Amino acid sequence: MANLFAFPIRIYMEDTDAGGIVYHANHIRFMERCRTEWLRASGIDHYWHQKDYNFVVHKIAVKYMRPILMDDLITVTASVISCKTASFTLQQHIYRGEILLASGEVELACLNANMMPCRLPDEIRDLIRKELAQD
Repeated sequence: MANLFAFPIRIYMEDTDAGGIVYHANHIRFMERCRTEWLRASGIDHYWHQKDYNFVVHKIAVKYMRPILMDDLITVTASVISCKTASFTLQQHIYRGEILLASGEVELACLNANMMPCRLPDEIRDLIRKELAQD
């Protein structure tokens, strides 16, 4: 498997429903946050300040295994599992300690300023290839 990036997140009341259980859509938010921090940790922190390309979720599948609860400290992981010309796919997991709470697979497509598919930028493609080469 490619390099595994891990990002800790504390669960607050705003993340939960009235029963103290994390609302299902927030799992996707946590995965998004992890992907953003993965790019930042990889040295691609200018992504947010450029206008040449954007990443959009093309496809996502999430499987919920156990509830995430108020005040949990979770770890969200991300690892690259495939790369195409204009998209790449990440496997993501959410853990509480060693317990797997949810898993997801997300395919991100690269779009140009006109919102049309375009090749991944060289630095992103190089990062992904580096991650995949560590199998």
